[in-house]
Amino acid sequence: MRKKIYVNGKFLAHRVTGVHRYAIEIVKKLIDFGEDVEILVPPQMIRASNPFPETLIREVDGHKSRLLWEHLSLPKYLKKQQNYVLLSLCNIGTLYDKNQILCIHDMSYAVNPSWFTKSFARYYSIMIPRLAKRAKRLITVSEFSKKQITEQLGIARDEVSVVYNAPADKFNAASTSNISYVKDDFFLFVGSMDPRKNINLIIDFFSKPSNANQKLVIVGAKIKSFNEVNFTIPANVTVLDKCDDNELADLYRRAKAMINPSFYEGFGIPVVEAMASGCPLILSDLEVYREIAEDGAFYFDPYSTASLEAAVKAFLQAEESQIHALIDKNMERSRKFSWEKSSKTLLNVIYQV
Repeated sequence: MRKKIYVNGKFLAHRVTGVHRYAIEIVKKLIDFGEDVEILVPPQMIRASNPFPETLIREVDGHKSRLLWEHLSLPKYLKKQQNYVLLSLCNIGTLYDKNQILCIHDMSYAVNPSWFTKSFARYYSIMIPRLAKRAKRLITVSEFSKKQITEQLGIARDEVSVVYNAPADKFNAASTSNISYVKDDFFLFVGSMDPRKNINLIIDFFSKPSNANQKLVIVGAKIKSFNEVNFTIPANVTVLDKCDDNELADLYRRAKAMINPSFYEGFGIPVVEAMASGCPLILSDLEVYREIAEDGAFYFDPYSTASLEAAVKAFLQAEESQIHALIDKNMERSRKFSWEKSSKTLLNVIYQV
């Protein structure tokens, strides 16, 4: 029997990050599939964006506080509904609905609370374990995150399904013939300005006099849930805190490589976006990056500037044919990750529960 799919739309109040993009792209596909979808939002909530048809947005009366609305007003509304599932796709959902599928993207709040503000880390440490136990089913974005969730929260593996992130269509090169192998003279970093992303490592690298002729473009902004990151921008580094997807797609296509020095990720959407765009990869040696890119990147130790230096040097000294082969291989591998595939996986979960 067909189910009504309600979406916890509280995330529409936030600037779009990787977590919010996941929710947006998944829900868009469910709508495209013709599923009976409705996005529930708090009353009079100011939306940072609305990528969905206005006819599918329903304001649910109750608390104007988004936190109280999520835990009290939303479940009160859902008690009157039948044959439905609630999707909470951005780590936090309601404690009081028995038909909820919750996406926990990663366990970073538990791995290193110091990356976050104290209030944020405390709230997640209280809520995530309780939500995980009460949800009808958990989903996450990688096999790596699934392993961490099951180990740290004591959840059985068969109660967690992997529904991968993916690149948006505008990042997908149609074929290798659409890729430009001649790149502009700059490296690219894409990610929020938070401690987990380890941006200080690449700032230190590009600040060295020996690297003054190398250029870096940073696409990212400060996220209020994370602690401050402080650094001085050298002359060869450009920071873009506002960059739409069309501009970002152009940067991926033109950059000679994307450098991502993260200490920890649950997935890392910029990696698969870069792969789909034909942008070579220089990545911190994380288990999840190996899961996504396999051997299609130059890897380095995120705790070592010397290791990053060696990886960049290896990239710059590689034969053009090797780089072109990696670009082709990564673009082909990126096809494994699509929002259509992920949404179909989620639909299987929805109808299994």
